Amino acid sequence: MNKKQRNLKSPDWKRTLLVTLPFAGALAFWQAYDGIIPLILRDTFHLGDTLAGGVMALDNVCALFLLPLFGSLSDRCHSRLGRRTPFIIIGSLLAALLIPFLAAADRLASLPLFFAVLCLLLIVLSAYRSPCVALMPDVTPRPVRAKADAFNSLMAAAAGIIVLVSISLAVPDVEHPSYLPVFLIVSGIIVFCTVLFAVFFRERKAVERMHEESLAMGIPEEEIELSEEGGQEKESDKTVRRSLLAILLCVFFYFMASNAVTSAFSKYASQVWGAGGGSFANFQLVATMVTLVSYMPMANLSCRIGRKVTTYIGIGLMCLGGFCVFLTQGYSPMIYVWVSIAGIGMGTVATTIYPMIMEVASEKTTGRYTGYYYTASMSAQIITPVLSGVVMEFIGYRYLYLYSITCAIFAALPLIFVKKGNTVLLKDLEIGDPEEVRELEHNRLEFPQIAIPK
Repeated sequence: MNKKQRNLKSPDWKRTLLVTLPFAGALAFWQAYDGIIPLILRDTFHLGDTLAGGVMALDNVCALFLLPLFGSLSDRCHSRLGRRTPFIIIGSLLAALLIPFLAAADRLASLPLFFAVLCLLLIVLSAYRSPCVALMPDVTPRPVRAKADAFNSLMAAAAGIIVLVSISLAVPDVEHPSYLPVFLIVSGIIVFCTVLFAVFFRERKAVERMHEESLAMGIPEEEIELSEEGGQEKESDKTVRRSLLAILLCVFFYFMASNAVTSAFSKYASQVWGAGGGSFANFQLVATMVTLVSYMPMANLSCRIGRKVTTYIGIGLMCLGGFCVFLTQGYSPMIYVWVSIAGIGMGTVATTIYPMIMEVASEKTTGRYTGYYYTASMSAQIITPVLSGVVMEFIGYRYLYLYSITCAIFAALPLIFVKKGNTVLLKDLEIGDPEEVRELEHNRLEFPQIAIPK
């Protein structure tokens, strides 16, 4: 007896959960990194905002070169575990080992040790970040990638909430607090996620299931499998090239806007709102929880009205929330509302923009196209901490959000030129039984005159 057919208008949630675990672990670190490292640079090493912004950009300088490299290497990997899995397991476990040494360098007030550990950590994180992100489209049919990516973001937000709670509870309002408990918790999250992933996920089997489900959705085989040119034939299409460039420009300015806030939020909250110790995390905690709830509804919306329109909505919410924060001088309970609105906007764009790039990629170049995505995003994150640091140091802290709004507006403009990369809307799918389609595909290979119905 055949197993009951699952609903193909949604991702395989068990598979998606396992795929998102390594990404959640990585984002747990970046949540702690953005919140704590600026405070270490200011309070332990006494760096100004502009110079501290330059230091915060160093990780993105490394990532600019390393993420495309490791994404491309994972495209060409043919191990027994699959293409992405070896990078993910080795990289994440090494990262978990290195992270606590950042806290040790802080306690010793050793800037050379701090930079040495940070550089090693950046190389290790880059070794598995692109493969980790590329794995989601590898095992998810195109029409439901927005939902899977939203769940990916949801899991990352859940890990981020744990980190924010840890910061709020474990970082006292003293002159030089110890950040070791927070970094140990982050390492524990990474190890836990990696072990679950390694034990229960089988990449090769998951890729096969994605093929079967794509065929059942009526997606032609030639749009699933890669041709010998390695996806270059798609890049020769002028409309695709123009759309890809426009999407990458949107990615660039989106990260100019979002990273300006996330990389300086702890300092902004302490200076403008008087948040001492780890209390700045309370604002982010509320915003993250609200954003977490919004991920799936916004992903469902993008599957119904398209990613492009949903991205406009997200950018609009970023601007609305940010402008309200800019108008609020000093602490007010309404700040929780404003940062939550901005957070929903950031989460919405993050959910839609990467699947738009994957829509113009071919299966075995998802790592390379993920590298393009990270080239755009990391370039922005190299520039924006420095520029936002200049704004805060020489114009005023409260203008940080006005700077972010300006970048968000620039992110919306390139979308006008995007003609490719929108999702296949769920209402347009003609879904068949995956088991029947698999049998038909087998017969087609044996008897080429038999065609798969669309």
